[in-house]
Amino acid sequence: MSLNISFLKFISILSFLLINGVQENGVPNFAILLIYLFQFFSDVFNNTSTIFWEGLITIPIFGLLILFLRSKNYRVLLICFLSLLIVLVYITGVLSNYYRIDLTFSIPLLIFLISSIYVILLAKKISMRV
Repeated sequence: MSLNISFLKFISILSFLLINGVQENGVPNFAILLIYLFQFFSDVFNNTSTIFWEGLITIPIFGLLILFLRSKNYRVLLICFLSLLIVLVYITGVLSNYYRIDLTFSIPLLIFLISSIYVILLAKKISMRV
């Protein structure tokens, strides 16, 4: 059962990172997170007059993904899942560009939702059994 949960967690994280944005230039989440992080560190260490503060959000996102992968408590998994959903709305731009939703957004999103919910349910079932 533990191997099943680990595999589903990996699928969930991978699908989260592969969700495309729905902005004008839809970029997958892993690319936009790396661009944000690079731009933030580049601005901080290269003595520029402005800092790209949106890049600061990538550090907690990567922390949430690692916590989701390592945790076995269903409450922690639920909080990570809900936090990632909130961040997903910001990163993909779905609120302002909802009319551009296509299959490259909806299929990975459905995989992320289904696998994450199933992981949380399996973790709760295991914790109730102990």
